[in-house]
Formats: sequence, structure tokens, C-alpha cells
Amino acid sequence: MYPVYLLEDNPLQREKFAKYIQNGIVINDADMQLTCVASNTEEFLQHPAQLGLYFLDMEINEDKLAGLNLAEKIRQEVPLAQIIFITTHGELSLTTLERKIAPTDYILKDKGFENIKQRITDDIQSVQEKLQSYSHCSKNLLDYKIGSRYFSILMDDLIMLYTKKEIPGRIFIITKNQLAEFNGSLNTFEQDYPNLFRCNRSFLVNLDNATSFDSKTRQLTFIDGSSCEVSFRKNKELIKRFNHK
Repeated sequence: MYPVYLLEDNPLQREKFAKYIQNGIVINDADMQLTCVASNTEEFLQHPAQLGLYFLDMEINEDKLAGLNLAEKIRQEVPLAQIIFITTHGELSLTTLERKIAPTDYILKDKGFENIKQRITDDIQSVQEKLQSYSHCSKNLLDYKIGSRYFSILMDDLIMLYTKKEIPGRIFIITKNQLAEFNGSLNTFEQDYPNLFRCNRSFLVNLDNATSFDSKTRQLTFIDGSSCEVSFRKNKELIKRFNHK
């Protein structure tokens, strides 16, 4: 389920907006769930930021920039988050551009509840369509998380993921143009990305970026000059995979 968040300090508006969101999810048969309805930023921040749809009031408890500051934090931590403002402050729309928040929509409260209801429904439909489009191309992306921030890289750029015995629970990643490390499990990536090949307990690789394999030494070499050893158990399977490249 794709999580949906709502931040609104006015009790009546919060209740209505939550209802509009839930109705919009049903109308669009969206794979979403309203998981957070908060009246202030402290309550909101009890829910860790993740990839999702965020409906944010701009002014919270007389702090005119509370929602804007929160949106900036969300954008930094989750670059692909969908952020929608529901606010009375139309004059702050340019500020969202200056801060590079890039909201999906900017709904003005003074247009009335019916307009807000329709805009929320339309926005949910738009985000749902984006999700469906993303799911088609997600096979070509590998996603990982460093701290509270999410990253995606093209599968074509991935060379390998590997672990070190002396640093358990840590994954190292090599791509055509970067090196990174993060907490995780190779088993999870092997399950989520079946197009990758598990050479041994410590290496999960992209064979499309492999250049050669020496079956005697069981050394697999890649376009960047890096290499890894293939286990006896995986040796025959790799030869078959290589012959069908």
C-alpha cells in the first residue's frame, strides 16, 4: 500500500480532508492507505518519512511556514515523494519553487470545499497513474536507502552489490559512476531483483556488465575492472547464463 499523509490543524477541515482522501482512494481504486492524520508537525514527525503522498497545510498553529518547512524536509529525505499543499497562502507558491519542493499540486482553501474535494480526487488519480507507470519501469531501477534518504539507480549502471565478513549487515554497491554503502541484506535484494546473479554468499552481480569469466579460476570480471569469485555450486549455472547473453 502506498501511504498517504495529512497535516491539518483545523479540526473541521482535517475531518473533511481525511474523508475526501479516503473517498478519492475508493473512487480511483488506488493502492493507497491514509496512514497518518496529524494536527501538528510534532505529531506528524512521529511517522517516519517514506515514499508516499503528502497533503500538507501550509500554516500550522499560527506558524505560517510550518508546512513549507516540513515539505522541504520531506523532499530532502524522500526525493520522489508526492507533495500537495492545501492552504490559504497563495502568495507562497513561488517560495515552493525557490526551495525546490516541486509540489504535485497547490490547492487554495478559499476556492471552497467542493473544489478541494475534486482536486484531491484528481490528484489521487494522477499519483496512482504515476505509480502504475513507475511499476512498469521499476524493473530497470534498483532502490536503496541510506539513513532516511531513498535512492534509485538504473539497473544498466549497476555492477555489483557485496558484503564484507568484518562488517556484518552492511552492503557495498558499485555502479559505473559511484560507490556507496548502506545497511541491508543481500538476500532481500536477491529476492526483489531476480535478474541479478548471486555468485556466492557475499556477491550479487549484474551479468550485463560482466566482461569475462574464467571457469578454471572461477573469476568473473566486470567492465570497471572489478572481479569476484564464483562458488563451485554456482559455476555451472553461470556458464549457462553467460552462454545465453
